[in-house]
Amino acid sequence: MFRKIAIALLCGAAALPLSALRAQETYPNKPIKIVLGVAAGASTDFLAREVARGLSDRLKVPVIVENKAGANTIIGTNSVAKAAPDGYTLYLTTITTAINPWIYQGLPYDFKKDMKNIVLLGVADNVFAVTPKAGINNAKDLIEYAKKNPGQMSYGSSGIGTIHNLLMELIADQNNVQLNHIPYKGAMAAVTDVIGGNLTGYFGTISAQREFIKRGDLKPVFVTSAKRSIYLPDVQTLAEAGLPPIATGYWMGLSGPAGMPDKVVGLLNKEINAIIATPEVIEKFSLQAIDPLGGTPQDMDKFFDSELALWKSAAIAAKIQPIPIGK
Repeated sequence: MFRKIAIALLCGAAALPLSALRAQETYPNKPIKIVLGVAAGASTDFLAREVARGLSDRLKVPVIVENKAGANTIIGTNSVAKAAPDGYTLYLTTITTAINPWIYQGLPYDFKKDMKNIVLLGVADNVFAVTPKAGINNAKDLIEYAKKNPGQMSYGSSGIGTIHNLLMELIADQNNVQLNHIPYKGAMAAVTDVIGGNLTGYFGTISAQREFIKRGDLKPVFVTSAKRSIYLPDVQTLAEAGLPPIATGYWMGLSGPAGMPDKVVGLLNKEINAIIATPEVIEKFSLQAIDPLGGTPQDMDKFFDSELALWKSAAIAAKIQPIPIGK
């Protein structure tokens, strides 16, 4: 009798999918990997490494960060979407994942179907800053400068299809001006070109420009937060500047492959909420002008849906023509 029961149990176990068997194991019992779709050195990279350090301390397993930059985060996102849903491969989701569906045709994944949200991590305010030599002090000056110098207004950003590129395209369209976009792989190269007079302005996170703004090497024009940033309280928001009243920062969250066990998602959510609420992490985030977020997986789902709708409408208003993947 006992032999028959044992055989039946073994047969039943063999019939279970491998991912389900793994989910039954104690989690975590091996290293966890957090994939980023951007290069090392950015605010996203900093935040990921702080979260990884905290998770490693609390879960007692190594948590590593892997940068898979390229194709506006598509490469990194796709690698996680295709990974085993066992909780050992996670993704540092950013605002770019909500923009890409409206910028590109033929994405190799469907984020809503292929990924599962865990928790919102933080948001970094963005600022558009220019060289003081241009004589641009506010948004009105920016538009006037572009009109008086047709084809001469150039700005840098972290890439085509980013929040910065999309917003500037929208501003250009609504004001009937030409703004020349120059994509950069890193903020420092772009800021150097602005200071050197080779570029009119740069649109990126506050953390990448704050010290240069303090020294007077860059002149801030507007921020993208809903209200004035605590890090640049004297700088107008988009709405105050009379530009498209889009209020959003460069937000970041944690996701994983669809099919991750709810127990694993719940554990990660709980631990990360605790990590980003510690005074030490809050202080470190503030040094990068990042505000902690947190919340439930459902909070992130709702937030992500609202961002998808926001950037769809922005892409339509800016008359963005989606680029086929590979073109």
